[in-house]
Formats: sequence, C-alpha cells, structure tokens
Amino acid sequence: MRQPIERKSLQDQATDWLREAIVRGDLAPGTILTEQALTEQIGTGRGTVRSALFALEAQELVTRTPYSSWRVAVLDAQVIWEIYTLRAAFEGLAARILAERREVLGLDQVTAAFAALTMAQDADTSARVAADLGFHASFVRQTGHQHLIRRHGLLADKMEWLYRWSESHWPCRNPLLGEHQPLFDALTGGTPDQAERAVRDHIDYSITQDVAGFHSLATGENR
Repeated sequence: MRQPIERKSLQDQATDWLREAIVRGDLAPGTILTEQALTEQIGTGRGTVRSALFALEAQELVTRTPYSSWRVAVLDAQVIWEIYTLRAAFEGLAARILAERREVLGLDQVTAAFAALTMAQDADTSARVAADLGFHASFVRQTGHQHLIRRHGLLADKMEWLYRWSESHWPCRNPLLGEHQPLFDALTGGTPDQAERAVRDHIDYSITQDVAGFHSLATGENR
C-alpha cells in the first residue's frame, strides 16, 4: 500500500534543507549565513529563511549575534566533549536498563541493528553513519523508556554532524563491527554495570580520537 504524501510547510522544507546542509558538512562549522544568500539558494522568501534559522538556533546548530549575523555553530574540542558526554549519559542509562530487563524487553532491535553494521562496513559515508548511529539508537529504543528515547533523539542531528565531520577527515578510521562488538556483547549478555561501562568506554575512546583530531587540525599537523 502506498504511504500518504507527507505535507510540509515551506518553513519546514527550508528548515530541513538548511539542517541537512549543516549536518552533512556542506556548510562548514562557523560559516556566516546571510538571509539573502540563503533565500537565493533555497528558493523561498526571506521570512521563511529567517524562521528556519530560528528553528535551527533552537536546536543549537545555528548561532545568532543580535542585530549582526547568523553562523553555523562552531565545532571545537569543548563542543565535541559536550556532545559525547551527554550522549554517554543517555546511552549509559539505556544500556543499564536494557541489561537489567533484557528478558522482558527483548533484544530484537539491537540484534538487527548490529547485523546492519556488517553490511555497512565497506559502504559509503552515509550508510556507515546510518548504521553506526542506528545501532546506538536501537538499544535506547529497546528500553521502551519514552522520555529517554525523546531526549536521545534530540541529540541525533548533533551526533550526525559530529560523525560526518570526523569521517570527512578520517574516513573509515575504525572498523564498524570490531568497534561495536564489545558493546553488543555487554548489552546482550553482560551485567548492568558491564553494559553501562561498555558504553562509556566506547564513547570515551571516540572523545579521545576526535578531540585529538581537532587539535591536530588546529595546529596544522594533519596537513
């Protein structure tokens, strides 16, 4: 059966266009955004563009200097650390809940998402990003904890933004399957402490890599 046509306002379409341009790295962190230029690029009125900018400011993908200019949010070592540590808090809690209640909650979503990592290992960036973030989202969703699921979902754009930034500089830096195997094992067979620890170890490693990578770019060592 065909799915109903998704109806979106011009503002929603403009917001989606701008969000994707930022998250995918087409508009680099710190890029100055002018309403006039975006109006020409997106093909909508200036008021629509302004509404999209305000929407993405609320999501912290865009920043505004009053009476001055808009910019794509800056990505630096502090921002990298903040995104990852907040993610660790949400996912660590999810891992603990799942390990405590896996017999009741099941593991079907986690198992399917882990299998998808194998298929995405040698795929393009978009497929790798989707599989990796999909696996992490799977064990949050598996908990059935709606407040946690919603708040983790609010981080999705920022996590993809950071992931794509990292992949653009160090593509396929880590093997998807090997990197996530210890986490999968802890989620499906470990104690609550082990599951939470596996999440935090996994994310701590990512923090170390991406913060070190940021500093190497900042000092020109990666050139």
